[in-house]
Amino acid sequence: MRKESDGRVTRRRILVANEPRSYRETFARVFEALRPHVEAIAVDPDALDREALRLRPDLVVCGRVTPTVVAVARCWMELRVEGERLVTTSKPRMPSDGREVDLAYLLSFIDRSGEMSGRDRGDALL
Repeated sequence: MRKESDGRVTRRRILVANEPRSYRETFARVFEALRPHVEAIAVDPDALDREALRLRPDLVVCGRVTPTVVAVARCWMELRVEGERLVTTSKPRMPSDGREVDLAYLLSFIDRSGEMSGRDRGDALL
């Protein structure tokens, strides 16, 4: 959860901006279903910088990290397909221990990013 300047408590905001569109929309729906303390918003990668500046997300999951994302978001994960594998780069760095990137890995990153940013991570459902 996050506390706004007016005192309201809101869910942590995640921007999802990777390709293809079906991936980002699915990730956003799954993140919200399994982590109800987050608000996941799917945006077109071409709109990432504009939406990051407008929405001020806590976390960004995208195909290409931009200087705007680095400046605006406390945490980010670059998630892309190379060959037949999903690969990542992130802040904070997440060890992969040689395992493939899967849903559990992505959810643990959401949880860890909440802990790193000093915000309540809510109920972990997995």
